Amino acid sequence: MPLPHLPHRLRNPRRRAQTYELSGCLRAASLVVLCIPLGACSPTLNWRSVTLEGVQAALPCKPDQAQRPVQLADQELTLSMAGCEADGGLYAVSHLRLAQGAQAQPLIDAWRTQALQAMRGTAAPVPTPLAALGTRPALTVYQASGSNPRGQALQARWTWVQRDRDIYHWALYAPVIRAEMEEAFFSAMQWQ
Repeated sequence: MPLPHLPHRLRNPRRRAQTYELSGCLRAASLVVLCIPLGACSPTLNWRSVTLEGVQAALPCKPDQAQRPVQLADQELTLSMAGCEADGGLYAVSHLRLAQGAQAQPLIDAWRTQALQAMRGTAAPVPTPLAALGTRPALTVYQASGSNPRGQALQARWTWVQRDRDIYHWALYAPVIRAEMEEAFFSAMQWQ
């Protein structure tokens, strides 16, 4: 007895099996096609805004925040930091305030030297200029290579920005730094 409520192609059990197989393949193919664009957005980089001492930055994970005393260019200063680890990278934004009348450039040079020594870098960092973007000032991002404490290869990207007596530092470390790791990190800078 024919089944009137089913389309003709589904009345034959053999055809039904072929139809279900085909629709299963189409569903699987549809899922693959839908997931390809999602793969371009790395779910491990969940960018969020973080405010640190008058600047708004973007970090790809929930940051830890801390303050500690530091000695740079014969100055005793307080360093404020916000940072986190995501997708194999360490992201940090730091701030310190210069003493009244102190010069910024010797302090930034000493900071860059200490950062290079900490990662056992041997070659001078390579400066790369980035044009101003929206409210973000023009930047010079320094690229460096070295190793972590276990002796494994490590890359770094650093920039320092001075605003009055405030010095801000963006730092990104990873075995291999990909474009999607650094673009949002360095482009989201906004003054409060």
